[in-house]
Amino acid sequence: MDDNYLKLVASRLSHYIAVHGSSPQVSLSEHIKIRRSERAARVRSLKLIYLDTNAWKCLSDFRQNKESLTPAMKAFGTNIERAVKTGRFLFPIGVPTYFELDSMTDPATQETIIQLVDEFSQGFCITPFSERIGSELCKLRMSKMDESEGLEDFLCSPIEMIGIQTISTLGFLESHVDKKTLNKAFFDTLSELPFSFQLEVARTSPEAKWDNSRGITDLNSGKAEHQSEIANLNTGIIIELTGCITTWFKEEGIVLSQREIKQYALQALHHWHEMPASRAMPTLRILSSLYGLMRFDPQRQYHNGDPNDFMVAASALPVADALYTDRKLANLLSDKRIGLNRFSDCTVVSGFEDMAAHLEEQLK
Repeated sequence: MDDNYLKLVASRLSHYIAVHGSSPQVSLSEHIKIRRSERAARVRSLKLIYLDTNAWKCLSDFRQNKESLTPAMKAFGTNIERAVKTGRFLFPIGVPTYFELDSMTDPATQETIIQLVDEFSQGFCITPFSERIGSELCKLRMSKMDESEGLEDFLCSPIEMIGIQTISTLGFLESHVDKKTLNKAFFDTLSELPFSFQLEVARTSPEAKWDNSRGITDLNSGKAEHQSEIANLNTGIIIELTGCITTWFKEEGIVLSQREIKQYALQALHHWHEMPASRAMPTLRILSSLYGLMRFDPQRQYHNGDPNDFMVAASALPVADALYTDRKLANLLSDKRIGLNRFSDCTVVSGFEDMAAHLEEQLK
């Protein structure tokens, strides 16, 4: 973080400490809900389009005017630039796309992407999966699956994608400000940082970058080993759903018996079966449906990038008006056996020619 950023952050932190000092009764969690509601209200009338990483890469190449661009890519780039200028579109970014954007190593692509993400996303991101799954499991455990969710449940600031940061000790500030006030001020200050700032910080991190080939061999080996045990699609889905629920509770340090976990999984599957148009627990439904279909269908093999594509689908389908992706994921999402279109209004568009045409139609 350079000196200008440090000065800006210090100034905004002081501002928000003064603002929140007058409302000590509001907790940090309540404050975050208020801020998300305010953010959602600002974009409620906009068209939300989720771009997969290939679409972002195409836009980077378009900005650089690369010779490798096809006519369809150029049409897509032209139309999306027009769409952004109208102020009627928003292109939010989710965790899986953030990982892939961060993994790009070409310096020119990196620089162009850093410019594009702020312009197109306007600082709106999709809430992280750990939070989404936690919220959905909470509703499941309390039998509140039919509680409606809005944009405020899915959209957040870029900094929230990696977890909400708090300050555990105040140090020299203890005599001047209480912890609750400081954490709310800290949250507001970090929430103002653009998505590009996060990419710039990640670019210099010594940690390993995202690898789309990681785990694919193990997934296919496990699929082949247990293929004969998957008698039907529901068996595949329930196995994946149980695994997802088990992993979340384990990571949260919550001890539940396997019987309790299976009961929750069966309860969710029963709800979706009885009410196929229900929008309840969309993250769990999308992920377990896609992995369950892969586990059940002997003709399908996992390929590089599939797990990330599934997370993209889980990010986009519950909230976006359209998802721009490749034909492989589009075909999987359209499989009638899992019926994701029964509860999601998101239009899945694949291929640059169709993306350009879809934008053209939306611009009328």
